[in-house]
Amino acid sequence: MVSLDFGLNCKDRSVIYLAQCQLCAAENNILKEDTYFGQTITPFHIQMNGHRDKFLIDDRLKFEHSALLMHCFLNHKDNFDLGIFKLGIVKKVSPLDLDREEEKFIFNYRTKVLGLNRIVVTR
Repeated sequence: MVSLDFGLNCKDRSVIYLAQCQLCAAENNILKEDTYFGQTITPFHIQMNGHRDKFLIDDRLKFEHSALLMHCFLNHKDNFDLGIFKLGIVKKVSPLDLDREEEKFIFNYRTKVLGLNRIVVTR
């Protein structure tokens, strides 16, 4: 189980975060299959606003630009909303360590094999 750092908030930057699809979690109760780890150097709320903006109706045609968007498009078309994801900050790290720390979580929880980090997105 992943522990969230409740001492951090949406204004914190340089963090590793977790997004877990609550619809899938209710079905299979397995952390890996519905889980995504990400990182942001900007404040967490700015990163989440970026994810939220991608959920506009017009962007359904651009679902391949975000793993969370693609997951909703392919699995939950009737619930096409960032609100189905439980979001939290896992860890605050040095900006230089963001890539390494994110990869550690992805590797340890196998989300590149079983979870939403396996989804390949285009930029």
